[in-house]
Amino acid sequence: MSDTPDEMNLLGSQPVRVLEANVLAWFEDKYPDFRQELEAIGVHLVLSRRIKYYCDEAPILAHDHEHHMIPYIDRSGQIGLHETFMSYVWALSYSFMVIFDEGFHGPKIDKPHGHGYPLGHFLSRGYSTLNYGLKLLHEFQPWPESLPSPEQCSEEDQYYVTRANGIYVCAADFILCHEVAHAACGHLANQSEAATRGEILPNHEIRVMEHEADQWALSHVIKGIREERSRTMVGFGAIAGLGALLFLKSEITSSTHPDTDDRMISVLNTLCSDSRDNLWGVAATFFIAWTFGFEKGLDLPTECDTYEALFQEIVGLLTHLKRQEDLRRFGLD
Repeated sequence: MSDTPDEMNLLGSQPVRVLEANVLAWFEDKYPDFRQELEAIGVHLVLSRRIKYYCDEAPILAHDHEHHMIPYIDRSGQIGLHETFMSYVWALSYSFMVIFDEGFHGPKIDKPHGHGYPLGHFLSRGYSTLNYGLKLLHEFQPWPESLPSPEQCSEEDQYYVTRANGIYVCAADFILCHEVAHAACGHLANQSEAATRGEILPNHEIRVMEHEADQWALSHVIKGIREERSRTMVGFGAIAGLGALLFLKSEITSSTHPDTDDRMISVLNTLCSDSRDNLWGVAATFFIAWTFGFEKGLDLPTECDTYEALFQEIVGLLTHLKRQEDLRRFGLD
């Protein structure tokens, strides 16, 4: 299913390359029977035995949609990942962990984290890394030496970089599982059959497939939870994987995919048994950043009893935006 670690570590030019072997090992060794399941999917559902890893130094969103650097699985079962997109995922993993810890959770509990520095010390690094990651959507620039990265990490930055690496690997695992799901759930076969008839699957069927792929991915990453692969890290990874899609466009709805907030809610409802769980707050932080980034002008809540209440209030505010997007999509605005 994968190249050897030595071969994989030679690929790419961006700092995230040092985690390629970690991603593949984490993915394949999720739980004892997962490799056998992959083999069965490969035999019966044409999943390719290799992941194609593109190392183009180019922006994620091309002028034409066909050349966007978004993870995919083609009809032959070949999974494609682009290094620039994965750099973007690492940037989000790092920045949102820091922004949540230093800007939201830390002040709420009035307690610094275990890095030994004053609360808020790393916040500027979090925002700078987020800004760089978002720029990769439309303009490629080499990773700035001034920013923390998985490849070069000072002793000062080690606390958050190490944690970001774990979240990133979990995010990549969720992304890969989502793509595998399209083979495992028979979606590739459905698309191929439609193509032989000269047809394209209708949008509502594609939306159902994407929801099924999310659920398949989530169920499989959850099966991999153990001491070194904690529920919080796996959940943060899934949120980061979905959050990476959130910033690709200014609309929260899609004609071919489930709404991003609905996809997040599925993850949170599955993983969170407590309304105070930090994962609710992490997800809320993604949406807060998205609303500011695209200047949605929402009157965001300033104080809530729990992180779940904060997230649900934000989702409620998004309802009006979703109605407007639907009206525009059907030319009714």
